[in-house]
Amino acid sequence: MYYLIDGYNFLFRIDGSKKSPLEERRESLIHVLNEKLTPFKGRVAIVFDSAEQMREFPQCAILSHLEVIYAPKGQTADTYIIELVEQRKSPRTITVVTSDSGLAHQCRHIGTEILSIDDFIAFVIKKNTKRSPVEPSYCESKKEIERLRKIFEDRL
Repeated sequence: MYYLIDGYNFLFRIDGSKKSPLEERRESLIHVLNEKLTPFKGRVAIVFDSAEQMREFPQCAILSHLEVIYAPKGQTADTYIIELVEQRKSPRTITVVTSDSGLAHQCRHIGTEILSIDDFIAFVIKKNTKRSPVEPSYCESKKEIERLRKIFEDRL
């Protein structure tokens, strides 16, 4: 599975504050996502509008668990995500992560799966939660207890 995350939609959904500069918040999000995506088996990319709309091609950075893409000149992250989805032979292998209803509608029309940001966060949390091993419970039958009691009494 290939997850395409609508970058600024994700950032503003989880961090609507404007206490720190946008670039710092974006870098923090990238760092946290890269760290939290360790248990994922599929590929994950986050797509942002390019701050420097000078290049005709997208800028990409590949981290250990996350691909960071900045849309090329003349395109928003939304239009670039749609372009990526349309280029795939099998759009069903892509899940677009967004809470933008317009983008979600267009991608769903093409045939991709859509996951809201809240659902994606819950999914990531679930993947990161280590399940504690289930302790076996022992329950002796009445016959077994009686047998053990008799052995114990005979030895005394």
